[in-house]
Amino acid sequence: MIEARVVYGGGFTAGGEWAIRFPPPEKIKFFAIARGSCFVAVDGISTPFHLRCGDIFLLSEQISFTVASDLAVSPADALQVFDEGRSNFARLGQGDEFLYLGSHLDFASKGSRLLIDSLPPVIHLRADEVRTGQLQWLIEELVRETTSAVPGADAACSGLANLMFLQLLRGYLSQERGVDVGWLRAACDPKLAPALGLMHSDPARNWHLPELAKAAAMSRTAFATYFKAIAGVAPLGYLTEWRMWLAERKLREGGQSVAVISRSVGYASEAAFSTAFKRVMGRSPRREAQPTAAE
Repeated sequence: MIEARVVYGGGFTAGGEWAIRFPPPEKIKFFAIARGSCFVAVDGISTPFHLRCGDIFLLSEQISFTVASDLAVSPADALQVFDEGRSNFARLGQGDEFLYLGSHLDFASKGSRLLIDSLPPVIHLRADEVRTGQLQWLIEELVRETTSAVPGADAACSGLANLMFLQLLRGYLSQERGVDVGWLRAACDPKLAPALGLMHSDPARNWHLPELAKAAAMSRTAFATYFKAIAGVAPLGYLTEWRMWLAERKLREGGQSVAVISRSVGYASEAAFSTAFKRVMGRSPRREAQPTAAE
């Protein structure tokens, strides 16, 4: 449903007393502690996090943060440590008792904000929490690939990081504290699954609230109330967002006119589709579209 590519970005080893400050990430960033422990201070969050070996940390907002053996140590600038992006692995302090492995998410479309908006600013998943057993194996394999010089290591690292992100989400969703209102919570709600399945499988259909409620085995009022409480948006509002995400993907791929795409997502009028697309996506579908073969 969401077009996301996990990219392994590298990391660093450290020992003794050390600290490094990262600028606000342009993309969703997550990293694993493969060896040792550290403190992480995130701007705007008063209490620092203590991460140990096997822990995973995700930052979904553009906020600066510091990783350190001791937060009293003056931090090095990450841009300089990694040579302004020319290096993806570095060494800090004296020794190598600490190992940090970082990755980020590339989203292929603005529709992926359905996921982004559902994530909290930070997620700290500890190695001893539910469903994190697989994470330790993934981290160990990532370390092996990172330190190897065999062909294909970069691709293998990104593949392992992708699985790590999946396990991070599963671990987060399994925790008792739950998930904030939004797309991610709705997508994982068993009561809403039948209605979501209908909308996802046939987005062009003129769905009505009673039939969606029936699929969820609820009254119309109960379904509408429950859906909004879980997803943060009314059922038909969700359907509109889903249609616009599908349309955006088709516009990016090219090969179809705006008129054809508008009909494929349930709009008989190109004008009505354009109005809805601009309201949801913030831009005209014409600006998003790739030239078609006819053009």
